[in-house]
Amino acid sequence: MNLKSAAYRVLQRNKVRNLVATSVGILRNSRTTPVTDSLISMDQEEQLLKALSSACLNLGISPVEAFRALDIGTLESWQHNEIGDEMLQTFCLAVDIRRNIDQGVRPTQYNKPAYCQGCGPVWLWISGTVTGCPWCWNRATGRPIPRPCMVRCQDCKNFDRIEHPHLGHCSRGQPENIAGLWDEDLRYCEHFLPKPVSASDGQAKPERAK
Repeated sequence: MNLKSAAYRVLQRNKVRNLVATSVGILRNSRTTPVTDSLISMDQEEQLLKALSSACLNLGISPVEAFRALDIGTLESWQHNEIGDEMLQTFCLAVDIRRNIDQGVRPTQYNKPAYCQGCGPVWLWISGTVTGCPWCWNRATGRPIPRPCMVRCQDCKNFDRIEHPHLGHCSRGQPENIAGLWDEDLRYCEHFLPKPVSASDGQAKPERAK
């Protein structure tokens, strides 16, 4: 092992140690998690936070957030050594991805353009057309959905036409000109929702966003 690699490992260990100390303090001062009070000792709590700190090192979530996302079944599996470090890393990654989606942010793992029949053009870990996707919860709750391409208002449920043959307004209050939105213009919109398309109509192929 060269000097650079050794120094990096020391820095990583120190970072984990600091994360554990901070996380233990936050949890013991707040005590808002029923799982902690009823099923896990303080020694186990510190041990679990150490494992979660390592799992969260390169993610956008804290060990405390990961800890509070644990359900009783997962915690009991960990206590019985049925869940190791690799599974904890997978769990923390899933929590991080879910948080990004809830915030309307594309997870780095979602790097392929796809099409959801409910949400329209979306970023996923796979390409192709799907009947439902992780972004559907954003659609149901009115949260933004990052797009891999431009869309047209004429294809959107939220486009309310006026008497003009090409103009209308967005029912979601998205920015528009005084006269309204032109139905055929390409635009980037995180609140686009596709109109139902019959089998005979086919599926539009929007242009990729710049």
